Amino acid sequence: MTNWRVWALLAGRSEMDQSMATYTEGMGQKLVIPHTMFLLKGPATVVVDTSFESPEAVSRAYPQNIWREPDEEPLELLKRLDVTPEQVSLIICTHLHYDHCGTNRRFERARILAQRVELTYALDPVAHMMRREYFAPTAGFTPPYDLDQLELLDGDTDLGDGLAVLHLPGHTPGSQGLMVDTSRGRLALAGDQIMVRENYEQGIPVGLHTDVNAWYLSLDKLKRQTSWVAPSHDLRLFSPGNLIQELT
Repeated sequence: MTNWRVWALLAGRSEMDQSMATYTEGMGQKLVIPHTMFLLKGPATVVVDTSFESPEAVSRAYPQNIWREPDEEPLELLKRLDVTPEQVSLIICTHLHYDHCGTNRRFERARILAQRVELTYALDPVAHMMRREYFAPTAGFTPPYDLDQLELLDGDTDLGDGLAVLHLPGHTPGSQGLMVDTSRGRLALAGDQIMVRENYEQGIPVGLHTDVNAWYLSLDKLKRQTSWVAPSHDLRLFSPGNLIQELT
């Protein structure tokens, strides 16, 4: 069995209402969240999610309190782990919101995997807020990803070498997670299906979703498939002062 090494990278931060992460709970309370990328080293070099392009690019389309310190730049974080963009052979986009695929274009040699149903929705979402989250072209925005970079999947996919993709709709129609074999068991990098630990541990849905019933079904599926989960937007994933946290 392949045991992958996995790191969480803190590639920027923003502030939002707590209830966006925990449905109907914490309304009116401000929450600072990390925009987390994950780096995997094993038979290949793999990245899960690529954060947002830049605070300036985001704010032009979707004004909010979002920032990134110089040492939180995605390529700078990878450099600290002796990884260049050219060495990354595979990127898993858990979904196509602006803060999960924002630097895809920096990885010119990588295969980039997303769900087909996710792209279909991302190009013309129904909900007004989702139009901004996707930078949807039908709302006059320029998406942060290139269509010709994407390799589209249809549901669960075994990638081999201890990696498997699970389709986990709820947060978005085509949300997906990467299951990773590690020395600590099977780790799930589930994107915004699990923004903060309460989503997984207490079964509280994420506040931003397209289908809350699907979210519950995906949580059940996830718990059957994994030993542990790394949340996508939880500062508690990082030790105080750390921008890079090895998880394995």
